[in-house]
Amino acid sequence: MEVTMNLEMFHGLADTTGPYASVTIDVTKTDPANADHIESRWRDIERRLRQEGAPDSVLDSLHDAALEPTGKGGERGRLLVATTDGVVASQDLPRRPEQDATWGPIPSLVPAVRALAGSLPHVLVRLDRTGADIEVRGGLAGLEHETHEVQGDHDELHQVQTGGMAQRRFQARVEDSWEHNAAAVADELDRVVRTHRPTTVILMGDEHAMSFLERHASDELRALLVRSATGGRAAGTSEVAVRDTTATVLARARAEAEAEVVERFNEQTGRAQAASDGLGPVVEVLQRAQVEQLLLVEGRVHDEELWVGEGRLQLGLTREDAQLAGAAEPQRAPADAALVWAAVCSRAGVTLLDPGQVSPADGVGALLRWSDESTPRSRIPSMPGHGGQ
Repeated sequence: MEVTMNLEMFHGLADTTGPYASVTIDVTKTDPANADHIESRWRDIERRLRQEGAPDSVLDSLHDAALEPTGKGGERGRLLVATTDGVVASQDLPRRPEQDATWGPIPSLVPAVRALAGSLPHVLVRLDRTGADIEVRGGLAGLEHETHEVQGDHDELHQVQTGGMAQRRFQARVEDSWEHNAAAVADELDRVVRTHRPTTVILMGDEHAMSFLERHASDELRALLVRSATGGRAAGTSEVAVRDTTATVLARARAEAEAEVVERFNEQTGRAQAASDGLGPVVEVLQRAQVEQLLLVEGRVHDEELWVGEGRLQLGLTREDAQLAGAAEPQRAPADAALVWAAVCSRAGVTLLDPGQVSPADGVGALLRWSDESTPRSRIPSMPGHGGQ
């Protein structure tokens, strides 16, 4: 399973020019009586941006975009990025984000990345012997929820006690109907997997139907299937139990996928120029657009700072480093924001790792798309005050 985000929805930002106002706002609206809560959140954000120097024209362009209704229920967030030319990025988020507002030389995308990373694209299948209800959930390409039904066309579904050869023939016809209906579901799921590329497909419901579906699944689909004893299509199914089971399956899938990424990183650090490990080496390979996949351990570099310029890949541990990378007037920026922005500008993927995983040095690593003899890859400890002059 892949947990790396390619963040292609942000690639267009690399063609814009800052400074940038970045807003991540909780737009959850579960009760019409509490609609003013979103406006209150916006007022707090507006106050903060004004204090940081964002001009009125930028705040005006963000106001309507921040308060525009989502048209969807449940927990929601929204990322907005604006320059003096207006709003240059708007991305709805599938869950409540950490609220954030900055005005500076680079966009602040980390809260949005966290919200997106917490929504693994997956498929929930509620099966019975007649067909299935299929829900496609999550994803990074604008799809958040798609539901449709598959109903088999074989309707001899119930075994009866008749005795003798007649009973055995009837049982065979019934099981044949179950299998044909499950095969129809498998065909539809194969299409869903090819279209939406989910990380896992969770099966809930009738045991016989699940077995028949697995028999007819393609190899690609079969590798994604996870059975659950919870849920199904029957009336009265506990939605709380379905949610809890889904959360458990996805948490396990994410942990396994992260472990695979860490294992690959550890293997690559043992090979010449295959990976870079530690903040200093990773900054250098990002400057050179060598990174295929940026690895960030949550919370490890949140309090660190780097120096950045207004152009692409202009970052460094010190002001002088950033100037050597092309920055005319470098400014300080949070390290995680600078690293993610550099990944976006160089079309690198980003993987957020749980702090419990065996981590790269400084909580920062990179898998490389190319290298040469000058590629840094050794572990270099962070220096106290490396964000200094």
